[in-house]
Amino acid sequence: MDSLFSDFDSLSESSSSEDQDEMESLYGGRARTIFSSLEETIEKIDDFLLFERVFMHGDIVCMVSEPLKQMGKVVNVDITVDLENIHGCKIQNVNSKNLQKIRSVSGGDHVVLGSWLGKVEKIVDRLTVLLDDGTKCELSSLGPEKITVLSPDLIDDPQYPFYPGLRVQIESSSVSKSTGWLCGIRKDKLQQGTICNVDAGFLYVDWLCCAVINGETRPAPPCLQDSKNLSVLSCFPHASWQLGDWCVIPTDEISPRKRPETTNFQQIGVIVKTKTKVDVQWQDGSQSLGLDSHLLFPVNIIDVHDFWPDSFVLENGTVDDSQVQERWGFVRSVDSKERTVKVKWLDSDEEADEIVSAYELVEHPDYTYCLGEAVFRTDKNVDVKVENGEEMTENLNDNFLSCFGTVIGFNNGEVVVKWATGATSKVAPYEIYRVDKCEGTTATSVLGDDDVQSPNEELPLKNQSLGQELKDVLGLNYDNTKNSSSASISQFAIGVFTSLTSTLFGSLGTSLISAYRCTSQDGQILGNPSEEDSLELCNSNMNDQLPLVDDFAMPEKITPAQNKEVYEDETSPFGNEQSETFRRFDMVNDCSDHHFSNGSGTDLQSTQVKRGWLKKVHQEWSILEKDLPETIYVHVYEERMDLLRAAILGTDGTPYHDGLFFFDIHLPPQYPDEPPMVHYNSGGLRLNPNLYESGKVCLSLLNTWTGSQSESWNPGTSTILQVLLSLQALVLNEKPYFNEAGYDTQIGKAEGEKNSISYNENAFLVNCRSMLYLIRKPPKHFEALVEEHFSRRCGNILLACKAYMEGAPVGYPFVCGNPEREIRKGSSTGFKIMLGKLFPRLVEAFSDKGIDCSNFLD
Repeated sequence: MDSLFSDFDSLSESSSSEDQDEMESLYGGRARTIFSSLEETIEKIDDFLLFERVFMHGDIVCMVSEPLKQMGKVVNVDITVDLENIHGCKIQNVNSKNLQKIRSVSGGDHVVLGSWLGKVEKIVDRLTVLLDDGTKCELSSLGPEKITVLSPDLIDDPQYPFYPGLRVQIESSSVSKSTGWLCGIRKDKLQQGTICNVDAGFLYVDWLCCAVINGETRPAPPCLQDSKNLSVLSCFPHASWQLGDWCVIPTDEISPRKRPETTNFQQIGVIVKTKTKVDVQWQDGSQSLGLDSHLLFPVNIIDVHDFWPDSFVLENGTVDDSQVQERWGFVRSVDSKERTVKVKWLDSDEEADEIVSAYELVEHPDYTYCLGEAVFRTDKNVDVKVENGEEMTENLNDNFLSCFGTVIGFNNGEVVVKWATGATSKVAPYEIYRVDKCEGTTATSVLGDDDVQSPNEELPLKNQSLGQELKDVLGLNYDNTKNSSSASISQFAIGVFTSLTSTLFGSLGTSLISAYRCTSQDGQILGNPSEEDSLELCNSNMNDQLPLVDDFAMPEKITPAQNKEVYEDETSPFGNEQSETFRRFDMVNDCSDHHFSNGSGTDLQSTQVKRGWLKKVHQEWSILEKDLPETIYVHVYEERMDLLRAAILGTDGTPYHDGLFFFDIHLPPQYPDEPPMVHYNSGGLRLNPNLYESGKVCLSLLNTWTGSQSESWNPGTSTILQVLLSLQALVLNEKPYFNEAGYDTQIGKAEGEKNSISYNENAFLVNCRSMLYLIRKPPKHFEALVEEHFSRRCGNILLACKAYMEGAPVGYPFVCGNPEREIRKGSSTGFKIMLGKLFPRLVEAFSDKGIDCSNFLD
């Protein structure tokens, strides 16, 4: 062989036919074998390396050549496949519509039984076996017969433990009644044969929804069902084939010379190559037909304000959440660059289409239908036959098949549905229901990155608020019947500590005493601290374990005259952030509107734990009082030391500039071993990937999101101030789009920067809506801050809005009051349209608060 390759290498690539004939005669035909083998090997390598993208109906795509332009939705898929059977024979260019599954039912298929629709979870195979003696039987893969596989497992697919052509041995102790004999009767206990057909036998079904009959819902059928009694609800089965799938080869595709001698066996094969062509409907309403899949690229990141023709949308209201917006319709076309949408409203008398901003639309929550999705309707008058008081089971499926179907398209505001009967019709979107909306009762819901579990839930009411026993502590109402010497010492220590803390810290000191006392689950006093604990606590304070008066004295209210000079400088583009009269750190009394006000308090049961908790809270207060920046304000509560409320001002250069954002904080009993619980007062608005409408805050520092050890909460070093600064700098930043999980990989890429600009536009619009919400409903104890802040900042806010409507990108550091400034164009038309609707509302809201906005009334 070495000499053969040595001789072959010495030949010239441009050998003549005579040289080739001479070479062929020299090697006795071996050269031809080498060439053919090499060609076959290269072909196999090419087939293996060929990358074929797989697309399904409804997938979002873009052109590989134009990834930053408009997107489209796949509306049709045509697949041609090459097959190879278990003997190695190839069949090329088979239309996937002609392929059949080895089993007629697969896991995940929807099935209908009577008025119920369910999803197949598990399958028991029903096998047809041709025994070697010529008899033929049908039996279940679960027995009672024992089935042993004799031939090697060629397909190696756990989905198909049995398949046509597999040699098996069947063993039974006696003639089984469960075996159906199709030809002859087996007499031997042990016999071998070949599987000639596999189909679904018994199915385990998870029942999802019921079509109501005369206003009543029928009981769900048993989960275990014979497949013969069920109707399969399928749609676009030809588009689900993928490389490596096994199937039944159509008889027409098998050449006569390669067909099996007997027709008792199905031929099966594996898909070794696919070629996909798709039809795409683009956002602008145009269509491209028969595109090769390699020309398209899947889009996995979809903005909430991206829409496609025929999708149903709901008007999202401009600003005032108290005004219910009821207009809904469907999309005609979308300008993805300018963020505008042409909409046909279906609930109004308007005949003409309207071009609106994409930012004022949301996908209709009840009419979000996808191609291939299972749906049902309940308004059908089903005639159920009854004999002798019982329904005729054999007719149930036929009666209800017209109630279940799958979405196959959309047409001018209607949904095209293919029903289980095989008929197709168009229905209004409100006439049908999505099956997935009914799956919660019996099927496990899949949570997205937006549903990460957070501890920021309302706590159950277990204890009365801290400090409610304050008057008892201050009164020192001791029981005279228990005036032992030890008790007197303990009581005396409490009295000394109470007097000391009241003198040094006023109401703060009384809160410390109140919080220190042990309480039961219902808030009743369990007792005063022991003599040892009382003396130790008193000594610890006498030895400066708690800060002295100079370290933690609460400042008095600052008058406007005292701080007037601070606010005369208005040279900053967005003004000075410090408040005139509102203190950055203060103590208040009423926490009734706090998100965690109905919680359990600190619920401290161990004196040692309580002492450590109090000291830590006291340290946190001291840090906040001394080190809070000018753009963050914090309130603590006299009766609840475990609660805080913070107001954070949006930073310049971000889409959150000039905004106020409020956070409610709870310090759990295990604090600081556990991080604080933080709730964002959203007003029902979503303005950041880390801040949800529900108030959930996802942040590594709070252990509500995954992060490295250095980013997570550290009981020894992490503080409340660190949390607040992280929210301001890391969450409310200049490019919040990249805060979304996994989106950081797009930083610096054209697609990521494009999406970031769109996200910033929407974030500023939501920021404006948040301003309007706060003006209308300011948080308790922060009313003065809200009014004062917007009184000073309204000019900057409105000037920024005008600059954005002129084309400045959001967060652009323009200089207010300079009419000759050069503005870099960057905002979209849709953003300007939406901001144009918000602007007069802002002017109106500011004017209603007595703020002079006359310069902006035009």
